[in-house]
Amino acid sequence: MENNVPLPINFIQQFGSLIVLDFDFQITGVSENVLHTIHQTEHSLILGSKFDFYFADLFGKHFEKICQVLENIRDKKYPRQILPLKLPHKRIYLKLSLHDDHLFIEWEEQYKKYTSAKKINEFSFLLDTIKPNNWDLVCHAINRILHYDHVFVVQVQETGYSQVIAEDILDGKAYYRNMEFSKSFMPKEVFPYYSMCSYRYSPNLQDNQQQFYSIDPKINLLESQLAPVPELHRLFLSEKEVTSALFFSIHVGGQFWGLLIGHHHKEKNIDLQQRKLCTFMIQNATSKYENYINQDLLERGKLLKDAEVNLKIDLLKYKTANCALVQHMGTIMDMVNADGLAIFNQGDVYFHGICPNKAQLYEIINFIQSHSEKALFKDNNFRESHGEKIKGQLPFAGLMYLKIGLLSDQVLIWFRKETVSNVMEMHITPQTDGNDRIKHIDLTESVNYDIATPWNDVEISFVLRLNQILKESIVGKLKDKQQWSEQLLALNNELEMLTFTLSHDLKNPLSILKMGIQFLQNSKQSLNPAALQKWYSNLIASTESIESIINNVVLLSQRKTGTFTKDPIPMAYTLDQIYKESIILHNPALATIDYGKLLPVWGEKSALYQIFSNIIGNAIKYSPGTAGVKLHIDSYFEDEHVCYEIKDHGIGIPKENLHTIFEIFKRGSNVDHIEGTGVGLSLVKRIMERLGGTVKIDSEKEKGTTVYLYFPIVEEFPPSMLLDDL
Repeated sequence: MENNVPLPINFIQQFGSLIVLDFDFQITGVSENVLHTIHQTEHSLILGSKFDFYFADLFGKHFEKICQVLENIRDKKYPRQILPLKLPHKRIYLKLSLHDDHLFIEWEEQYKKYTSAKKINEFSFLLDTIKPNNWDLVCHAINRILHYDHVFVVQVQETGYSQVIAEDILDGKAYYRNMEFSKSFMPKEVFPYYSMCSYRYSPNLQDNQQQFYSIDPKINLLESQLAPVPELHRLFLSEKEVTSALFFSIHVGGQFWGLLIGHHHKEKNIDLQQRKLCTFMIQNATSKYENYINQDLLERGKLLKDAEVNLKIDLLKYKTANCALVQHMGTIMDMVNADGLAIFNQGDVYFHGICPNKAQLYEIINFIQSHSEKALFKDNNFRESHGEKIKGQLPFAGLMYLKIGLLSDQVLIWFRKETVSNVMEMHITPQTDGNDRIKHIDLTESVNYDIATPWNDVEISFVLRLNQILKESIVGKLKDKQQWSEQLLALNNELEMLTFTLSHDLKNPLSILKMGIQFLQNSKQSLNPAALQKWYSNLIASTESIESIINNVVLLSQRKTGTFTKDPIPMAYTLDQIYKESIILHNPALATIDYGKLLPVWGEKSALYQIFSNIIGNAIKYSPGTAGVKLHIDSYFEDEHVCYEIKDHGIGIPKENLHTIFEIFKRGSNVDHIEGTGVGLSLVKRIMERLGGTVKIDSEKEKGTTVYLYFPIVEEFPPSMLLDDL
């Protein structure tokens, strides 16, 4: 059943009196206590009459002053005023205020004539003792004034739950500390009641109603301090045997933040002066808290700025944004107070802190991308809400997901552990007692294990700023990536040019040279000197042509030769993709692969792809069809290098061909029946040299081949990369 909060327009609390006037000082509303005060029983006689007709005698010598103040308030010279008055039978506080087109006149009894100097000094001392972000001290200071059984602060969370963050108890027992109230405790319907006034007061919850009569349906009784406590909270307090209560609203940054609540088991009258002192004290504490928050934001802003600068430096330093992110995983995690961070980049995964395993991460990403198209997705209750859709136990409760750019192949996910809390649920249920229908509140307490602390605005702001920085970096990196692609294309074009040149342009001079040598061998004795000299000239021209072609090709190749800018690249995902693509390309009858440790290497991703695709493709292509393909890939550190070892059980390379196997167009003598050009290993050697590495081959005919690739280590690898494996 919904916990709606009825606020009846025809009832107000018993401890005061209320008159409502229009701007012509005509009475449009009056409470039951007012009628008793002026000894009237018919409200119809009062409503619609002039204010002075019935109340000039009641207020006597103060009436003229009251009317003057009302005129000033009506003319908006000031919004409200409190007048301490002495009437014939008692002292009262007369509160005059403007609300829309209505003038409110309400009064209550004065219990203290004045506040002593001793109390003022004590109040000043209490103000000094309140420290920023220490609401326990605030509760204690407030209770030095109120002397209530129980004073506590409840903060409304972003989730709708309300958490007790501080309390002060006269008997020393902890009632609600660290307890959470469910969403039903502070529904949005009650926000106007607490937000409209600096405090709400009820000296006796059990005797809290008097009739209010009105001829104007637009009168909003929430504007009055006499408005009754919301039924939900009244029933809750009654269940807890509370009789007197005070609620002070706390606003931080202009937003409703929570309540400071005072409880007492007996009826207790708190003088208006005391309530005002408490209000001032809470406003002072709130101001200190806001300054604390702002200072914390400044400090966090400086930390975020430093982190941003360092990240930008590394984004410029490394070729890929992903590498810079991996270097700063700890900082990126700490900036949002997360317990873990995972980076997913085109299948490569990096973890820091408390995270799911790799298989779970893939499932989480697929789940989020199938249910939300938003770049930013957050759920502090992910494990409870969606955990059954992920295989295995998740080590976190909440997450925040960020998709970088427009694609879904680069993702950051932050994780948070659960925060165990006691939660109080409450529900209003109607019950029948004889002929009367009454309402009852059911309270149940439970332990909540699966909710993480929600991500706040500051943390989300950092994530959005991070996304913007990465987008700017990625746009810049696209140009670099295009340049590398063009360089690789140029390298391939160079090899194609060599192929064309050596297979076509050298044919003519070589044919002439061969024919000339054969002719001279057969006809040298019969040629005259002139003819002989002509043939020698032709032979020399042919050799000069061959030399010129070779020199031009070498010169062109030297001009196109350069080195790659290197980043640490994880290999597990890339190698597995290459293997799967090669299987599709060559379609062997049977194929198996065994992976050892797959270390990252310093290189350029597209260049590494070309290297390994040639080697793995050769291993599959040159494996016998009957036995099938058997591959083993492993890596290890050796003399400041990462060595990759790719071993097959193929047809192998004859010993006599090993010394020329890296030369262009050179192939083993046992591969005539297998299609190929003899360019692949030459290309591998050329790219390895540009990366500053080397390549070595061990092979034996009919037993298989092992290729060794040595990649120099530029710097230490990020620790998370060393965990990369299949």
